[in-house]
Parts: sequence; structure tokens; C-alpha cells
Amino acid sequence: MTQPEALEGRIADALAAGDLAAAATEGIRGYGRELLRYLGSLLGDEDAAGDAFAETCAKIWRGLADFRSDSSFRTWLYQIVTRRALNKLHRGRNTGSLNLLAENPDPGPEPAAAAERNFAADAVTDALAALPFPQRAAVVLHHFEGLSYADVADVTHSSVPAVRSQLFRARRTLGTKLQQWR
Repeated sequence: MTQPEALEGRIADALAAGDLAAAATEGIRGYGRELLRYLGSLLGDEDAAGDAFAETCAKIWRGLADFRSDSSFRTWLYQIVTRRALNKLHRGRNTGSLNLLAENPDPGPEPAAAAERNFAADAVTDALAALPFPQRAAVVLHHFEGLSYADVADVTHSSVPAVRSQLFRARRTLGTKLQQWR
């Protein structure tokens, strides 16, 4: 059993036992880091991501009784986080730049090569930040968070064909904007 399956199992067991506090704690502890990273990628501002994450944690605690196991707990969490990010963006609190690649510092010894990789990473994050929110969410959820098309559709309340369309448009736009880096 993989670690995500084991985590989902522990959450399901806690829910089946009626222990909502244990389920919420397991979910936040198990998925918190990736949710915070996801919020940072969508909002482009660590402070806004932290605020949205705190709001998400509160929503999880309040809304756990409404969780229906027709999707995974992880997908349900991503739905909440995506709505929080969208609310923040609509309130005009997106002022930073994306920082998707910061978790993988380059250990390479060659300063010129490292500088070029940093410029390329900046170009990618700037290009992602310029995408419309639905396209950015689809790209981040699928390519950075590893969710399937079906899970992205669940999170974004859309269909699999809509997700494919959003990803196609995003890839086309990113390909054009990042052509010099090919």
C-alpha cells in the first residue's frame, strides 16, 4: 500500500468511526505541505497562501461532516483550496509572483549554467502566472501536483474534456511564451 493510500485509509477509518477531529488532523497533517505549495503556486504570494491555508483548515474542520466519500479526501481538500484561492484572487490579493520551482534548488557547481536555469525557471513561473486562473489551476494540479484528469475535473467542478481543453490552451500559450527556452 502506498503512502497516499495508507493516509486515505486512516482518514476513512477515522470517518467511519465518527472521529471527525482525527480525520481532519490526519488530512491536514498528511496533505498540508502540498496544499500550501499549491496555494502558493496559484496565488503567487506566500502570505496570501498562508492566509488561504488557514482559512482552508478552518473550512475543513467546519465542513468535515459534509464530506461525501464519492471522491478521495485529497480531491475534496483540493476543491476547498481551489475555491479559497479563487476567492482571494477575486478580492484582488494576488500581488506576488509564482514560486513553483523553489523547492528544488540547483546543486550544480557551474554558476553560468545555474544562472541560466534560474532565468528559465523565472520565465516558466511568469508565464504560468499570466495564464487565466482555470488554465493555471489545471496545469498546476495536473503537472505539478500529479492529479489525474478526472481528479482535476472534480477539483475544478468541470468535466474531463474541459480539463483537457484548459490544458491544451495552457500548453499552447506556454509553448509560445517559452519558445526561446526550447
